[in-house]
Amino acid sequence: MVGLVVGGVLVLSACSGGGGGTAAPSVSATPYGTVLSQALEPVGTGLGKAVEAKTPADLAKAMGIVGSNAGRAGRTLNSATTPAGAETARTELVSALDALVSETSAITADIWSKKLCGLGVGQARLGAGQGLPGVSAALAKLTAAGYQSTFAVPPLPAPQPQLRSLENGTMVREGGKGGKGELRFDNKSSVDSVFTLSRDGASVASVYAAKGQLATIDGVEDGSYDFYLTTGVDWDPEAKQFTQNCRFTKYQGSYAFKPDGTTWTVGLGAKSGDAHADVEWQTVNTAPQP
Repeated sequence: MVGLVVGGVLVLSACSGGGGGTAAPSVSATPYGTVLSQALEPVGTGLGKAVEAKTPADLAKAMGIVGSNAGRAGRTLNSATTPAGAETARTELVSALDALVSETSAITADIWSKKLCGLGVGQARLGAGQGLPGVSAALAKLTAAGYQSTFAVPPLPAPQPQLRSLENGTMVREGGKGGKGELRFDNKSSVDSVFTLSRDGASVASVYAAKGQLATIDGVEDGSYDFYLTTGVDWDPEAKQFTQNCRFTKYQGSYAFKPDGTTWTVGLGAKSGDAHADVEWQTVNTAPQP
């Protein structure tokens, strides 16, 4: 042992003398597979919420979680030490996470603006983007290089055809068939629509009116009704709603069908310009016809 006085303090240091001292143990780095798993786990949590979403609003909230966690994961991986030979795959993974941030933000915006109204379509759009497939591809390269994570992309609905529709005049909801009244809906707009009769706050009957077509609800029972209209693109027959560009309108006032079997005709017209933005109600005839 050699003693030195430094600043009035005696410091002892060990000297090797033919096999004497022991080197201090080095701290081992966290395995890179673990680094990947820890960075991506919160992304998986958000994706799980997206799969379990019951409404478009639920999906929008889940998209926010996925996007913020994907951005955080990318920053974490950029600052972490990357093993030799994994740099390219790491760069591809971070790029895919950046794409996921942009895609989830766009889906969220489209949900709140009603450009996207269907839950399954939103989930499918997430899976069909560049973000999640890119994440899976980059992780496969890292696994092949010996750096395996526990993250896996959950199964999402397959993309559906985006222009589904019903035949004009198809009854979406049957009801009110015990009366003599008849309601004609003249859809002069450039978008498909569903016209609904409601009584005492409950839907009674709905008919699908293709763009430029006339659709009829017959057998309407006597009583006072409210009229509702839904327009949009891509009709989901299971959810009974349009999945994109959906609009909901209530016709002003309530209207009464009388026991003499009266017929009412209500029309939807479009102003010049974008029909989706400018659709308006037009009353073709608001008086009973003989």
